[in-house]
Order: sequence, then structure tokens, then C-alpha cells
Amino acid sequence: MTAFAVAILLPLSMISQPASAQVVTEAQLPACADPSVPDDVNHASIRLEGPAAGSEVAVDANGRIAVSGYVHKQATMVDVSVEKTTSTSFTYGPPPEGVTDWSASWTASMRPPRLGPVTVCTRAQREPGRYARILRDITVLDLIPPSNVPNLAVGTITATGAKVTWGAATDNYGLAGYEVTVDGGTPHRTTVGTRSYSITGLQPSSNHTVSVVAVDLAGNRSKTPATTSFTTDALPPPPDVDAGLTLDPDEGGAMASWHPNPATEASYRAYLDGEIYDHFERDQLCEDGNGNVASPCTADSVIKLPIEPLEEYTPYAFRVEALSADGTVVRELAGDFTTMIHVDELSPAVTQTTASEASQCAGAGGDIYIAASSRASVPVPSGATQIFLGCYRAADTSCLDAVLPPSGEKLVDCADDLTRTLFAIAPSGRGPVISSIDDTQPRPLLLQAAVVPIAWCLSSGACATLIAPVAETAAAAAVAPVAAASISWWVVGLGGLGLGAALGTLLAILFPGTIGVNGLIEYPISHDVDFEQFDNWGLDEGEWYNSLKVYAEVIKTTKLVANQRNLPFAWDSTEDARLKRIIDQACTAQRGTQGKAGCDDDIIVYVPGAKNYKGADMTETGKHIVAAMGDGGYPQPPTRAVWFYPARSVGGQAARAKGHSRGWFGTAAFKPNACDVRVPGQTCDEFPFWSTDQAVDLTGQVASLKLVSTAESLPQANDINAFYGKCKVSDKTKFVVLPVKPWVEAGGPSFAFKLSGGGASLCMTPVAP
Repeated sequence: MTAFAVAILLPLSMISQPASAQVVTEAQLPACADPSVPDDVNHASIRLEGPAAGSEVAVDANGRIAVSGYVHKQATMVDVSVEKTTSTSFTYGPPPEGVTDWSASWTASMRPPRLGPVTVCTRAQREPGRYARILRDITVLDLIPPSNVPNLAVGTITATGAKVTWGAATDNYGLAGYEVTVDGGTPHRTTVGTRSYSITGLQPSSNHTVSVVAVDLAGNRSKTPATTSFTTDALPPPPDVDAGLTLDPDEGGAMASWHPNPATEASYRAYLDGEIYDHFERDQLCEDGNGNVASPCTADSVIKLPIEPLEEYTPYAFRVEALSADGTVVRELAGDFTTMIHVDELSPAVTQTTASEASQCAGAGGDIYIAASSRASVPVPSGATQIFLGCYRAADTSCLDAVLPPSGEKLVDCADDLTRTLFAIAPSGRGPVISSIDDTQPRPLLLQAAVVPIAWCLSSGACATLIAPVAETAAAAAVAPVAAASISWWVVGLGGLGLGAALGTLLAILFPGTIGVNGLIEYPISHDVDFEQFDNWGLDEGEWYNSLKVYAEVIKTTKLVANQRNLPFAWDSTEDARLKRIIDQACTAQRGTQGKAGCDDDIIVYVPGAKNYKGADMTETGKHIVAAMGDGGYPQPPTRAVWFYPARSVGGQAARAKGHSRGWFGTAAFKPNACDVRVPGQTCDEFPFWSTDQAVDLTGQVASLKLVSTAESLPQANDINAFYGKCKVSDKTKFVVLPVKPWVEAGGPSFAFKLSGGGASLCMTPVAP
């Protein structure tokens, strides 16, 4: 079965609602769902008094509506439902005035699963197995705005920005998020679980006003915006030129430089935040005006010391002591700097807006939310009604209504306005989402424009189909818990629509054939396969599916980048087999098992290159990583296989906690090593990275060391730091390092991607030259 799959599994998160909301059960209603049961508005057993047919009913302060009527004394009320939300709790009383005493009144109070047009169904039972029901269409409104936003505050004020925080607002039915406005400009949306916003791009010493309102699922806003003002800091004074020290910060480090005094200075001792950072001879880092090793080192030369790896957007204090031949301090230089911040592949503001407005669309009774970035390319279902920009209520949703909210795997072989839209946007061949590089644009490399659909469902059961580009959909799904939503995924295939909540069962449908698998080396797939067609790749119950997606992403990305940059790179059968073995080894390390195992869901993969993602040279560093991990074969010793799967350690705290310093390789405990004799123009590179939980000897073997060009220190530090930031690798988050020998040898750049249930999406895209 040819299929187009997007799968992301996240825990259900409850949307804000009153604590006193009635507990209801969700179930299919046999009588109400059975079209053979006739509607009888004058049934002898039951009457439905309110709400009136076709009326608009506003939810009350508790987010509920009242449904009332009366029932024959010889009949029994069964339940009342609004869509698929059911209540069996009733309050009984005497019949209303003017009604004979053969009846009793009843009232039920319940929270509708969504706003907008809904169907109310009431049921009574007169005899065993015989039901009486009344169906009534109404429109549910929410006219009560959310509370005002409390505790608005501004902190972390700099010369060009500030961070705004606020407390949680409340709402009778449910919040969609918050809108932040700076100086009366365009509002910025956040999700209900995100109560902070970073303001950037301001002028130094300038006054600004920021306001925040809460937005509920109906689109109502707080009556009175929370407002505060602040003034940005003045620009820091320029560095003292006479001090002779220059500090040039970047994302993952900084370059310190100064002119030497060869007559009195023989070596230097550098300190970072009061701790010893390095101690080196004058000639080791002395350069001429062209960046070459200076010989001899004169007063016109420059000492250049790379300080790395550092955390992004973090202040540091640096000091250097110039020492004479006898060790006497003859001069001190000092300064402060703050590292730069990376630029996200996808703006967090876009992610927050997409997730928040998708929640609002579902809660307001919308059927489809088209993200702003996709509105020009995705057709709105015919006959749809716009609720707000990007959110629509379709004329016919009968097909998908039967499976939303999702519960287990279903194959829906029917059609309505939404299913027709999904088929219309499915790519040719309806293959999986494998690569997020757009191969139709020669440069710059762009995130894939192709769109993917996800069923975006609130905890109340209200669902809307979210349609956005691959990377944006994946990013929105990642914040689903704080957006008060759960998500499911679609499969658009030739035979119908599949909707599921667990990948394994569906794969048994997609890939009914079984083969004995012992790793990717035995899969009937190679580098020249047409990944877009998603033919039967011979997977067995999904065990190797994620490993295959890693393989496919590496193949596709390297092919596209090599073609765009005219790199001397091409896959052949030998290198194809090596890549499969490396993925097997990496996935086995990721699983923590013996032998061979497929990768788990939701992993992050870093592929180092001979250049960093921005194109700066790090050839020797890339080759060092490849060599340390087996030079294209199995790591030696085999215990190094754990290096495929490190975890981030902010500031190298894992190594520090074990008593190791940044210059650990220079201590007697680790000598002799490859960095014992420092060559002018070279510095010591270590793998695993200092910023992981595997640095130094934390895995039971000493890290691999190699002297590399000093010019590669900052590019490599910027690369790994950008990877952490762009791919959202937080402290203690584990990730896969996947060294690909032919890619480094061809001069390819680094890249990184995230893996979800249905495909891969680049989170660190190579920047075009």
C-alpha cells in the first residue's frame, strides 16, 4: 500500500477548564449513531424543552450548557450527548406547569466538546431494547472573555531586548493562548502553556510599552490588557583599545587576541570565569597578518587564542597573564564578553502561533486550520465557512467525524470535504516525508515547502486538521502538551485514509510481507531507490522503520547538497553498505542493547562534516570524529560504540563533576597522549565532545585526542552549539552522532535532523555558500 505518513506521538494534555466541570464519559452512542432509529420530536416517552432547535446557546461561567425536558414516568432517561461527549447524570423534578402528572422533568448540565454547530441527542428507554431519541442542532457560543493577565513583569533587560513574563489567566471554557504586543505593533501569539516572550531588536536607551491579553478558544480576549513599560540599557562602553585585548564572540565560543611583547613575554596563562583555561608558549599561537604561523613572533604579530566550547548567549569573564621566562607575571589583560545566539531554522514565534491558533480553531468548531506559510498552496475545502483567518468549518465532514477524536488505528475508505483536501495535498506517489530540504531551489537551501496534515485534538475531543510545512508541523507537534492539545497523524494512501495512535500496528498493514532482518544491511533497499514512491521496503512490523528513515534522510540530504554545491561525492554499493552498518551500530547504541537493533522513535541525529553548517572549514576535526568511530568500520575498541549516543552536558558539568578541567589532556593522569607536544598553529581536539556526558574518560575509556588546526576550533564549537540550539537539545538530552566518512572526505557540511514516526525533518540545515 503506497502511503504518505506523518506520525508524532505525544501525551494528552488537558486544556484549561473550570475545576467544577462535570465528569463525562466518551462513547459511541448506539441509538444516536444508528440512522435507522427515527427522530420523533413528539415522542410519547420524552420531550426536549431546551435548548430550542436552531438556537444559539452560550456556555455559562463554568463552561457548560443546560439541556432540559421531561420524560414519561414509566420511561427511564438513558443519556444526553453533545456530539460524542455523553452525560448520564440528571436532576429530576416535578413536571413543568401545564403538563400532566404522567411525566417528570429532568435537567442535565454538560460541557460541549467544542463551540460552533453541534448536535444534541437525548435518549430514554421505555421498554428493554426500545429507545426513544430526539436530535436537535444548535450552535454553542462562548461570550465570556478570559480573565485579565496577572503579574506581568519585564526582566533580563539588555541594550537591545528584554524578556516578558506573566501569570496564568483563567477562562470559563478554555484558553488558546496569549497575545503580546510591543509598542502597539503586531501581536505575537504564544500557547496557553508558554507565559514568556523575548523581545529583540530594540534600540539602546529606548522606552517601550508591552501589553499581554489572554485569548480563549472562542477568540475572546481579556477586557483589560496587562501593561507595563521598561527602558533598555545603554550600550556598554567600547573596549579599552589601550588594554591591548580584543574579544570577538561567536555562538559557541570567542576569539581572544592581543599583540605580544617578545622581549619580556615567553608564555601566557589564560583564565575563564576565574578558572584556569589554558597555559601555552608564546610561539604556539602567534600569527602574522595573513593568519599564518609567525616565525619569528614579533611585536607586530598577534596572539590568537580560541575560547571554546561555550554556551550561547552567556556572559563570560576572561583574563590572561603574560609570563616571563622565569614565570614572573609581567602583564595582565582582562575583559568581558557575551556569546552570540543562534538563529532558529524556524522562528519560535511561528511555532507558537501555529499551535495556539490550531487549538483555537479546534475549540471554536473548526475542521481545518491552514498555517500562514501554507495558505497560498493549500486549497480551502469547497463550501467551507471561515471562522477566522486560516480556520474553516467544512460543509461535509461526515467521513472523518466517525474517527475523530482518534482511538487506535482505523482505515477510512470514504470521502468528504476534508479527505478530498488531504488527497489533493499529498505528494506524487504519496511517499513518506523523508527529507526537509527543498530540492527544487538551487540556493539557498530552504525548508521543504511540501505540507503535511496532523489531526490536532484538544482534550475535550474537539479536533481540527492542522496543515503546515513539514518542519513547522513537527515543531508545532513538539509543543502540543503546552498548547493544551494531543495530536495524531494521517496516512494518505491509495485505498483510503489511515488514522492511528501507534505506528507498529499500522506498519503491519503497510508492509504485510515479512523477511528475516538483522539490520539495514539485509533490507531490500539501496541508495538509488526512489524514496518518494514509498514502495514496500520489506519492513517487519516496524522494528527497523526508524533506522530506515535515518538512512533515507542521510542519503537524500547528501545527494541534494552535493548536487547543489558540485561536491565530488556519490554513493556506491560499498559506501552504501558501510552507511547501513554505521546506522545499525548507532541505533544499537541508542537502544542500549547487544547485537543489532533498530532506532527508537523521536531521536535527534547530528552528521558532522568537513565544514560546519555555515561552511567554515573543520576538515581535520571531521576526519578525527570519523577516525575515532572506526574510520568507516566498527569502532575500536568496540566499547567506543557508546560514543554514538551521548547526552548534552551544559558547560561540561558531567566532566567537571568528576574533577576534570577543560585542559584535562594536559594533566599527568592522561599522559602520554597525542596532544603532549603542542605544535605552533595547532590545538587539541577531543571526541566525544567536552559538552557531553561522555567527555574525558566518563565512558570507561579515554576520549580520542588529535592535534588540529587552531583555525578549526571556533567553527566546530559553533557547529555543535548551533546543533544544540536549532534542534532543541537541552541539558541531558541524548542524541545520535553519525559520522559518514565519504561525506567528510568530499568536503560536505554538517547537518542535523529530527526523526518522528512518519519521517525526518532537518533542524540544522546547511547554509548555502
